[in-house]
Amino acid sequence: MKTNRREFIGAAAFFSVAGLLGANAQDADAAQLANLLEVAGSDPDGEVGKPYRGWKEGELDLNFIHTGVGESCFQICPDGTTILTDAGDRDAASYKEKVAILPNESRRPGEWIARYIGRAKPGIEKIDYVVASHYHDDHIGSWRHGVGVAEGRGDYQISGITQVAEYYAIGAAFDRGYPDYNQPNDRAPRDRDNWRKFLDYKEKNEGLKREAFVVGALDQIKLVNEPEKYDYHVRNICRNGVVWSGEGDETVDYYAKNPKNAAGSINENTCSVATVTSFGPFRFFSGGDVSCPLLDEDGKPVDYEGAVGRAAGPVDVCKSNHHSYRDAMSPGFVKATKPRVYVTCVWDRWHLQNNTASAMTDEASYPGDRLICPTTIHPGNAEMMEGKPWRESLVERTGSVVVKVYDGGKKYKVYYLTAEDESMTVTAVYGPFDSRGGV
Repeated sequence: MKTNRREFIGAAAFFSVAGLLGANAQDADAAQLANLLEVAGSDPDGEVGKPYRGWKEGELDLNFIHTGVGESCFQICPDGTTILTDAGDRDAASYKEKVAILPNESRRPGEWIARYIGRAKPGIEKIDYVVASHYHDDHIGSWRHGVGVAEGRGDYQISGITQVAEYYAIGAAFDRGYPDYNQPNDRAPRDRDNWRKFLDYKEKNEGLKREAFVVGALDQIKLVNEPEKYDYHVRNICRNGVVWSGEGDETVDYYAKNPKNAAGSINENTCSVATVTSFGPFRFFSGGDVSCPLLDEDGKPVDYEGAVGRAAGPVDVCKSNHHSYRDAMSPGFVKATKPRVYVTCVWDRWHLQNNTASAMTDEASYPGDRLICPTTIHPGNAEMMEGKPWRESLVERTGSVVVKVYDGGKKYKVYYLTAEDESMTVTAVYGPFDSRGGV
């Protein structure tokens, strides 16, 4: 019996290469299996079913922590520098279209995230950088929903990132608004005010440093332990609709192209900060909820997301914009970034839709295999997914996703870790893949 790609992806979590070939050697087409191995990876090191071995010096670990409520990525750099991008919390319990809240509802997401961080980096006391991509509660926490107000010390709601900070000191913080908080205008969700109260208190009383996120800057976010030892860099791509041109310190302000763009309420997602992280030849894009068009000088829609993608250039791994919601992952962005692997942080039914999955796997945009790695799939999407060609590239699993980059950035693997408990058990391994060096 021949094994198709969809079946192979499902089986890759449980069988080593030798085991798979041994079981199917007489029936399977060897060339087909070799192709599927390239697509889906396997478990040659016997890691499935065991606790994740964790980070070690010289590796880059990207931990996409799944709670079923919001989005969070904890990065451990090759020299041990740590970066937390987002940590969401919201009123998920009453939301009808939610996915399962994991490990369970006994703790708020900020605490689950903090506990995960402690397991990923044992002994950690301080997170070197915190980046708030934008001011939505599923990314930074809620001003209404948390464990209570920090009375007498900032009077902010302890939720999301601010709850993580109950467990770890914060070295430096970046967001889209500092220092003026008036771009592209001064309007934002109320969660921003809670976030600012938190930053004001931490800066005044605990030594947290705040810096304006400079579009186009290279290494504003940098290694703090051994910066000369590793070929690691972070390029700032955009914030508040201002996008790096790709040359020097030149930028383009897309909100300024038409006065209607910044009139009245604005789309908070479009204001997200984005970065490209490189480690040797490996490149990773993260852009919060970057999505949605803006108007050009003639009042016509311009593909803002595509402009961000062109500034970023080709990458190996891409955190899907806006959870792969239907207004994101434009063909222009996909064609410009050309990822091998997409990681999609999912917390409701409308994340990862047919149009976005189709765009991410469209070989008219760029050739080659893809792996789409959602942190979960809402059970209500079964009918939508039925018979879709892109399903061959989809990992249908639930768990925290870890991208481990090693060998000086030349290779990487993708791991799924159980989110049902705190055992960090590996449930699937994909790769290793060769980094392409931005080609």
